[in-house]
Amino acid sequence: MIKYSINKTGQLILIFLGITFLSFCLTYLAPSDPAEIQLNKTGVAPTEELLEKTREEMGLNRPFPVQYADWLKGILSGDMGTSLRNGKPVLDELRKALPVTLILTFFSMLVVTVLSVPLGIVCARFQDSFLDRTVRFITYLLASLPSFFLALLFLYLFSVKLRWFPVIASKNGSKGYIMPVLVLALSLSSWYIRQVRVVVLDELAKGYVAGERSRGVPEWQILFRHVLKNCMLPLLTLLGISFAGMLGGTTIVENIFSLQGLGKMAMDAISARDYPVIQAYVVWLALIFLAINFLIDLSYGWIDPRVRAGQEREA
Repeated sequence: MIKYSINKTGQLILIFLGITFLSFCLTYLAPSDPAEIQLNKTGVAPTEELLEKTREEMGLNRPFPVQYADWLKGILSGDMGTSLRNGKPVLDELRKALPVTLILTFFSMLVVTVLSVPLGIVCARFQDSFLDRTVRFITYLLASLPSFFLALLFLYLFSVKLRWFPVIASKNGSKGYIMPVLVLALSLSSWYIRQVRVVVLDELAKGYVAGERSRGVPEWQILFRHVLKNCMLPLLTLLGISFAGMLGGTTIVENIFSLQGLGKMAMDAISARDYPVIQAYVVWLALIFLAINFLIDLSYGWIDPRVRAGQEREA
């Protein structure tokens, strides 16, 4: 496992370097001039001489490989540059937005797991029952509603009509996270419940389940000790991908509820053509997805000995 982990880490480093190179290439080839953007933000008329001087100060006149090497060196040392929009260090902007996204992600995934896994198992166990049909109808209904519509519906019902929560979530402390978390959790759960149901149904159709039933093993023990354990690999993959995606920011929900998370930060940076912030956001996304995928791969070997044996052969 140690050798496999070392080989996997080397592959991830190469992928990360490739992502950073492509990210820097795209911003380098963008038609907008960072020097002109910075001057326009300060209210200074960008004459040609002033533009040339600003480009020199920002290091934009240097060759592309030198610029990329300096930028990558700064990223690895924790210096992500300065925002063109407000002149603040990009790392400070990330630190400010990250806690909001972490809170949304953690509690949303917690609610999703608590709702989806038990309901998916129960629906699979009582396939085509009234409960199964009702839950499937609700999940299809929720899945058909875009997250922005669900967020606006929550705002109208619970903020405007019932006045339980403020319209601007960021002004109400921890209570302001309840509606965004519910919107995200309901949107994801509508998909996860059906996925869990399908995976469990596939597992229940296997021969070992019939064998355990014929030996008189209790149904709850079959479901939660054997079936659920064998369903862990696909479920873990789904949860990991969703967790990584949400750590990149839940743009629509954050904007509707006025939460200053990573998604809103990225949208503001794109609107303002704030290239240092955009580059840092791409790097953050790359790190999160690579790290989550690496941890999921390692967990496969811990959960299933057959996978661990395959990983050791690959190493």
